[in-house]
Amino acid sequence: MTVSRIILISLAACSLSTMHAETPQDLSGADEVLPLEAAIDQALAHNLGLVISRYAPANAADDVVVEESTFDPQLFGSVSTRESQSAASSSALDSASRPESETRRAAVGIDKRLSTGATVTVDTNLNRSSSNNNAVRNPDYSSDVGISIRQPLLKDAWTKVNLAALMRSKVSLDQSIFQLRSDVLDVITDTEIAYWNLAYARAQRALIGSSIELAKNLLDENRERERLGLVTPLEVLQSETEFVNQQEDIIQADRAIADAEDVLRRTMGNYSFLDALDDELLVQGLPTRLTALRSMDLVVRDTIASDTDAKIQEKTIELQRIDRLLAQDESRPDLDLTAGVDYQGRDEAGEEAYRGAYNADGYNWSVGMELRFPWGFRSAKARERQAERNVERAEVQLYDIKQQKALAARNAWRAVDSGMQRIEVTRQALVLNEESFKQARARYGSGLVAYRLVLEAQRDFDQARINYLSSIIDTLRANVRLSRVDSTILERNGFSWETLSDLETAPDLEAHPLADKLTHSDM
Repeated sequence: MTVSRIILISLAACSLSTMHAETPQDLSGADEVLPLEAAIDQALAHNLGLVISRYAPANAADDVVVEESTFDPQLFGSVSTRESQSAASSSALDSASRPESETRRAAVGIDKRLSTGATVTVDTNLNRSSSNNNAVRNPDYSSDVGISIRQPLLKDAWTKVNLAALMRSKVSLDQSIFQLRSDVLDVITDTEIAYWNLAYARAQRALIGSSIELAKNLLDENRERERLGLVTPLEVLQSETEFVNQQEDIIQADRAIADAEDVLRRTMGNYSFLDALDDELLVQGLPTRLTALRSMDLVVRDTIASDTDAKIQEKTIELQRIDRLLAQDESRPDLDLTAGVDYQGRDEAGEEAYRGAYNADGYNWSVGMELRFPWGFRSAKARERQAERNVERAEVQLYDIKQQKALAARNAWRAVDSGMQRIEVTRQALVLNEESFKQARARYGSGLVAYRLVLEAQRDFDQARINYLSSIIDTLRANVRLSRVDSTILERNGFSWETLSDLETAPDLEAHPLADKLTHSDM
């Protein structure tokens, strides 16, 4: 095999497509190659960490329902009966020596809490009493139908305070959704990096394979030269040593591929490491070029505008403000307005007693005010001061998060920018080391230099290829992390939060590839 062909093999191992995927590497059957898009789709559907994260928004949504239900009407009812017998009569008016009585009572009503803090109760009662003693009516039925209301005027009053718990649950729901979105971005980032790490491991093995082939050719050539008496056994020994060293490198490269495959399998979430895994993961080749780098100012701007951690903190500020509102409410005295009216009826028959209540034969109405407050409100005022400080602290934390994200965006931008420059430098170094190796081998073939010079040139050439490949994967990783920082990784992979809205619901474990291992029947 000629040097030029060996060089072509080496460069083919380093061949790359664009970030938007050019021609994938030929890996024994294009149908078996796992596209990056498919790996990300599987990760979004099956990644176990993301499956766990999806429960939080679903639970938070039910928390909203729980808080809304506090304003639902509540029905209540009761029935009771009581009998009594006196040991002896206690009055000359008694007609029985041992007065006996029986009382039965039934009540039903409905309570409704209003957003103003008021509690409205509508109820009705029917009482029946009978006795063996003197009575105007026997049995005696009494009934009433009434309505009562209690409206706080200071503490626990009006909609802001009474809807605070509901607003808290809604803010917590938004917060859990932003946290889920952060986890989604992390999963896409981890999947893409794991995917390209596997592509890099395979490219590195191909590079080592071409180096082994080159070392084998040099060994064969030296053996032939030794047979012809052109070189000493030392040159053959040196070439054999280099060939063995290259074989050691291939063992490490195979291990790196296996490790990278496991990381990608773990990220995708559809493999069980408790079972035997014999199948091979084949991926596309590394990209040959990266997308143009936007200006740092644009990257920082988009980072601040789309950062999920900042949005989570903004929701934390809203929660702290709700706590401050409730703390301020606790520093007010209890002042309640109470009012109610009952219409009453009484007769020997229950139906007639209710008709009397309807006709307002009797009534009972009341209006009042109730006041209660602790002396000095020391505890409430202390909590109010704490709540105010918590709001200020959360606001400072928000700015600090934006500072950190802006700094992270600047660092990530520089990593990509320097990486692109590094690719160009290592590419030039590769060309120079290739030419140096060609010349050293040609001079060795002419007997002008010792074999050690060829060996050193070969090692320099191999290292130049490794450096070039490393510059590409390092820059690619930096570019993926940059797109995670400014959230462009979502759009770049063809997603939007609208298309991923299904992730905000609880996962269907029965549809998971590991469903039989994720759930267990009750004992």
